[in-house]
Amino acid sequence: MIAPMLKYQLLVHHRELSQVLNELRKLGIAHIDTTWNDQDAAAKEDQLRNYRRLQERYQWLSNFKAADLPENPPLNTEALIIETDQIRTRLSELEKETRETRLRWKVLEPWGDIPAGRLQSLQEYGIYTYFFHCPAGSFQQDWKKEMALEIIHEDKHQVHFVVLSDRLIPPSLNASMLDLKDASLQELAIAQHQQQQEHRALRERLMTLAACIPMLLAEMLRLEEESEWENVLNGTQVLADGKLHLIHCWVPENRSELFVSFLNHSNLVWKVSRPTPDESTPVLLQNDRFSRLFHPVGELFSLPAYTELDLTPFFAPFFTLFFGMCLGDVGYGLIILLALTVLKWSRRAPALRNILTLGQFLGTSAAVFGLLTGTVFGADLSKHSAEWLVQWQTYFLSVDQLFNLSLSVGLIQILFGMALRVWNRSRLFGWLYGLSSLGWILAITGGLLSVGWNRQLSGMVLVIAGLALIIFFSDPGKGLLSRFGLGLWDLYGVTGLFGDVLSYVRLFALGLSSGILGFVVNNIAFSLLDGRSVIGILFFVIILLFGHGLNFAISTLSAFVHPIRLTFVEFYKNAGFTGGGIQYNPFMKKHFKTES
Repeated sequence: MIAPMLKYQLLVHHRELSQVLNELRKLGIAHIDTTWNDQDAAAKEDQLRNYRRLQERYQWLSNFKAADLPENPPLNTEALIIETDQIRTRLSELEKETRETRLRWKVLEPWGDIPAGRLQSLQEYGIYTYFFHCPAGSFQQDWKKEMALEIIHEDKHQVHFVVLSDRLIPPSLNASMLDLKDASLQELAIAQHQQQQEHRALRERLMTLAACIPMLLAEMLRLEEESEWENVLNGTQVLADGKLHLIHCWVPENRSELFVSFLNHSNLVWKVSRPTPDESTPVLLQNDRFSRLFHPVGELFSLPAYTELDLTPFFAPFFTLFFGMCLGDVGYGLIILLALTVLKWSRRAPALRNILTLGQFLGTSAAVFGLLTGTVFGADLSKHSAEWLVQWQTYFLSVDQLFNLSLSVGLIQILFGMALRVWNRSRLFGWLYGLSSLGWILAITGGLLSVGWNRQLSGMVLVIAGLALIIFFSDPGKGLLSRFGLGLWDLYGVTGLFGDVLSYVRLFALGLSSGILGFVVNNIAFSLLDGRSVIGILFFVIILLFGHGLNFAISTLSAFVHPIRLTFVEFYKNAGFTGGGIQYNPFMKKHFKTES
């Protein structure tokens, strides 16, 4: 549900504005409207640029395990950033130099250590040395007869050879000539050693700088608070030629007593009222422990508007069920459940505790639905002949039952969404505005009664009553003819309704495809065990691990994405969800949440 808010308007003298805002920040429960903010856009951009600059360095330094605080720590944050950037730049240059050295070594290695001094002495006597290499198939044996040629290194791919000549111009050969006069393997080995030492020293220095991360966090916190302070300070409504400021703020109704107590002790002129529908009231979601787990899922789309229903408690059970139907494997579900349970109780990711708990519920759903279908790591238990399974096989859901279940669950969620729309529109605009959505519920229910389930007159009566409500109450604020025209246009939505219901077939299709892929992996893997050879067993294990790992990853991702799609498209549409809500963000002291 959405927490009720109260709107407070505080009239403050300009000399007391900073003091009042500071007290509001200490209190930490008021969401302040900054609609009238006239802060310079360039100043905002500069603050944002500085914050991102700090954040980027913080994220990069976090990749290094922090060592003890250095004996000579940076004097301030700017010095820390400058030194970090210098080391980062040098590391990039060093990596380039190391690659070039390795490439040079690879070129020179077949030649060995070239005696540059002797080559220089030969050149003084008019004997020139030329180094060549060519593909083995391009080397011509006649070259040995035509010139002084010596093969230095030869393999099945390349031939490296040297030619001695008394001519300054090198011979023309179908080969690539190399300039190796100044090259030395010994010098390259020394260079590689120096590069490794420098690289190690730079990384050690970065590990000591990583111990200064709290300095970066403190500066980021300061910038964030400064930005918010400027935003609030410049966001108040200015009255009486700047002598008075009107602060508009929202406080949750359950915290209003504390806020009123603060106002009474501050001697401010203030007024309290309930938000009107046309105001941009912030939204604070307050749900039970189970529904709170799904807040991150709902926020992927949008927060609800303050005046509408919070659909989180209503889609949470469906989402859990849909995930189980899409994955539908006992083995995969238990992997998710056990892995997240271990991670949760290891306390290595306290900030992700709610996400891990959500994953536990989803894993349990997949395991339970896998039991209903008899699927364990792709193995179909309904087709096994084990005696202990025979008595349970009659309870496993068949393919036809899964298909019908998917459509039935989809229709139930759509009707449930329509019922929520009836409730929401009746609550906001009056009961007449909910009759059109009620008409859709009656028409669909009557159609099911008369066509498929119970061929009685009562079904047709519901259909006729539903059509009448749709046609004449699509917009009760219009005249009779306008209502009739709008109602006929709304009836065109029945084509979209069929599409919405059929969209839920994906629940059946994804669950079936996951099981089939697992079955194929098992068949391929077990087919390699016929010979009982060591290689067969090795490939059996590799195929099982790789195949099921890939199937698990794809199926789990699909089992999360497609229920989101069904929730945000089919359910939200039929529930009349508008969205666009503003997150309740109280003006308060900021604190970084670091993992312990």
